[in-house]
Amino acid sequence: MENDFPLKGKTVLVTRNKAQAASFQQKVEALGGKAVLTSLITFRRALPNDVAEQVREDLAAPGWLVFTSVNGADFFFSYLKENQLILPAHKKIAAVGEKTARRLKTHNVSVDVMPQEYIAEQLAAALKQHAEPGEPITVMKGNLSRDVIKQELVPLGFEVKEWVLYETIPDEEGIEALKGAAGQYSFDYVTFTSSSTVHTFMHVLGEELKKWKANGTACISIGPLTNDALLTYGITSHMPDTFTIDGMLELMCSMSREEERI
Repeated sequence: MENDFPLKGKTVLVTRNKAQAASFQQKVEALGGKAVLTSLITFRRALPNDVAEQVREDLAAPGWLVFTSVNGADFFFSYLKENQLILPAHKKIAAVGEKTARRLKTHNVSVDVMPQEYIAEQLAAALKQHAEPGEPITVMKGNLSRDVIKQELVPLGFEVKEWVLYETIPDEEGIEALKGAAGQYSFDYVTFTSSSTVHTFMHVLGEELKKWKANGTACISIGPLTNDALLTYGITSHMPDTFTIDGMLELMCSMSREEERI
């Protein structure tokens, strides 16, 4: 039945990092759509090995480790392995959302706190409820991540430290692929999963995107920050109720079904 494939005949541009885009592609195709992958950003480790002893001391202390992304979890455990460090069982763990929590579980780490809404502001609010003032809190983040948790908690007496574990850089190969795809395909949906992908895309094909939208292409943002990044360029987007890839897919399916009714 047609309803079993709500994205049938739809072409979806996926601008997510290459390592994370495969599952997005598989889900689009399972719904009957065609996914075109153009990875616009990539990541590299930022925390140097020469601070490993300080990391060891911080891990030994009581308090919280806060993971704000799957990338943060991946780079954290990679760093531990490379420097022969272990995560002590006494550490309390907070995660920004389900996918980060699931990634932590693959390392046999249980999450003590996770907000219902997967954004940093809600994670900070959850920590206010569960952490004790004066407890050390260490935030795992990327170089472009906001410092919401620190801004929210330090005035309340919390000791907040940030470890910049990775940095985001343009994926030059993916950018060239985007330019090629732009001349080859007509897109029904262009998806954005971070502010970084928005800025890179607009630098490369900003004017083209405005033309695409005028011809019916819809932009899909994963959440408020990505939506706001597009708005700075005068681009409006649709945003799911749940700020996840699955939420984006559900939104595109709903929009496609609505088109069929018109």
